[in-house]
Amino acid sequence: MQVMLCNREHPEYGVATIPLPIPDEEYAHCMGLLEALEIGDVTAHDCYLDQIIDAPPILDMLEKTMVNIDELDFLARSMDRFTDEELAKFQCMTVARGYKDVMTLINLSFCCETSTVITDFSDLEAVGKSHYMNINGGGVPSDVYRQLNGEGIARELIAGGEGIVTPYGVIYENAMRLEPLYGGNSFPPYADQAYLMEFEIDSPRDGGVVIFLPQPEKRLERLIERAGIRNLADLNISSWHSDLPDAIYTCLDVQREGIFELNRLCSAAHSMDEAQREKLSAVILYAEPKYAMQIRHLAENLDQFYFIPGATDLGDYGRHMIKESGHYEYDDNLDWYYDYEQYAKDHLKGESYKFCDGGLVIYRGTLSLAELMMEEPAEQEQMMGGIEC
Repeated sequence: MQVMLCNREHPEYGVATIPLPIPDEEYAHCMGLLEALEIGDVTAHDCYLDQIIDAPPILDMLEKTMVNIDELDFLARSMDRFTDEELAKFQCMTVARGYKDVMTLINLSFCCETSTVITDFSDLEAVGKSHYMNINGGGVPSDVYRQLNGEGIARELIAGGEGIVTPYGVIYENAMRLEPLYGGNSFPPYADQAYLMEFEIDSPRDGGVVIFLPQPEKRLERLIERAGIRNLADLNISSWHSDLPDAIYTCLDVQREGIFELNRLCSAAHSMDEAQREKLSAVILYAEPKYAMQIRHLAENLDQFYFIPGATDLGDYGRHMIKESGHYEYDDNLDWYYDYEQYAKDHLKGESYKFCDGGLVIYRGTLSLAELMMEEPAEQEQMMGGIEC
């Protein structure tokens, strides 16, 4: 969906059209559009929602109201995971309870799964089984599920008379409780994609706040500010979890690293497949970096390294090059003739290489390793928005 936002005090500034959920690669650009209109504060509701396009119908009620862009974006991200049934529950519960503000809708998006909605009375068997699942935590043993009398359960539910008719279906609350997971500052933990690191940081506003990496740098800055942290020197990591390769986090002192540099490292490694991660692990053992910035530079220049998984000696390298690399026409009948080790000695003259636990790593870059991993002045932590780094 899209929203058209403007500055209610200065309509002459124009309108910014923002996609929701905001794609990571467009986040900084979207914030720039709002800043040009002098709106888009981290916590204030300073964006006038002039029009909402291609959204679930229930969100039309937000038109002509003041909203916070990050709240709206988080709600869209939370709703993005909904199945058709879950969306129907969300819309029905919104109407049934008369919810109207984005903060409450965010909380509802995490709480409405336990309710039951009927949008089609023609299949009571499915309705009854779905209701049984809803009131039993969402899962039952398969043998129990097969033996359920779904139609009987559905008829008993309907006869109870507790259904609330809405434009989106008939909703049964099932004693659903709205939990105040979001109170207006830090967002509740929600991993809407595969993240590489998860941090819990101390917040003067909300206690423990969970942040996932990688994030667009501008969003990370705003998430930290939402947590009430204005100076990165005051940021304290109370716990963390990583899905990075072991070779990375075993050589990192997470408490010593800056969270923005860790974020850049996660961004560099995020799109790697399993083979690339294995290669990066071996390159780390070869280069012996000490900081996240150095590891990131290795990840960003991985193509300057040649890696042969599993190679343990020169013979393995020679065998790989002659038999498997595709550079030579290999004849199985002449295997006894090839001197793999001598080939390796000749071929690796002048090369920078090392046998590691994962295999053989050869560095073929033009810079020295120290230069490749060196910090550039532009990468030093600077003032980022309202947060002092």
